[in-house]
Amino acid sequence: MSNLPPSRDVPPARRESTEISLAEIENLHRQPKAKRRGGKKLAFLLVLAGLGGGAFWQWDRVSPYVLPYVDGMKSAIASTDFSFLSKSTADTAENSRKPNNTDATAPGDSKPQVAQASSESINLAIEDTDADELLGHRRYDLASEESLVTLNPNSSIKLQPDVQEAVNRMIEKARIEGVQLGIISGFRTLEDQQYLYLDLKAERGQSVTDRAAVSAPPGYSEHHTGYAVDFIDPSEPDTDLKESFETTAAFRWLEKNSPYFNFELSFPKDNESGVSYEPWHWRYVGNQESLELFYR
Repeated sequence: MSNLPPSRDVPPARRESTEISLAEIENLHRQPKAKRRGGKKLAFLLVLAGLGGGAFWQWDRVSPYVLPYVDGMKSAIASTDFSFLSKSTADTAENSRKPNNTDATAPGDSKPQVAQASSESINLAIEDTDADELLGHRRYDLASEESLVTLNPNSSIKLQPDVQEAVNRMIEKARIEGVQLGIISGFRTLEDQQYLYLDLKAERGQSVTDRAAVSAPPGYSEHHTGYAVDFIDPSEPDTDLKESFETTAAFRWLEKNSPYFNFELSFPKDNESGVSYEPWHWRYVGNQESLELFYR
């Protein structure tokens, strides 16, 4: 074989077999780097393993330097407020539940909910601001008129069933003993009480306190419950709803016999409510509901 350098005039066919494409050149450059990078990773892992193993076997010497940093990290984590993460997570979950198309919900769908909330808020505000007492009178809810009964078939006076039964027995008992006993008023609506308090107050030019001494404001009358009655002596009509009723035989009979029928005088003389003495106004306290209404 000749030791002479190859001729520069090599035929093209021979030169093509020794040429390297650009893609092959790039691969040649990449492969060594990949190998070197993998080697570095392996070496790094070996170093870490060695350090870890050494630290494990030399823990007694290393722990005094490591533990303070661990305790510091624990304290920092414990004192950090991560509530924002839960809020963010909740917001993300809420947003994920919302439809992407905001127009998918009809425009009026949310309005009834807003109106309902407003109505509930108004009702709560009324309950909070309604005083349990007003001008010496306690607040009472209206009895359901469907639960009431008339004193007798010819009467328009409505009462609670227990009251109606007790009053009829009282009237009969008093009649047997020669005393005329009757009632002039039982259950009253808010409209009835408005007339007796507001309208008559204006008609007579009375102040609110003067009128409250003889009549309760609407919503604050025992008559709303159906457990209160105004007694009269039919033989002495001039004493109806007046202090002079205490001079009648009917009143004297009530003083003596009312406890046997579970009745008591609502506003005796010098009562704590400051309401004027009403010898005609009595209330029934013969069942659980009436006791809770008047003594709660």
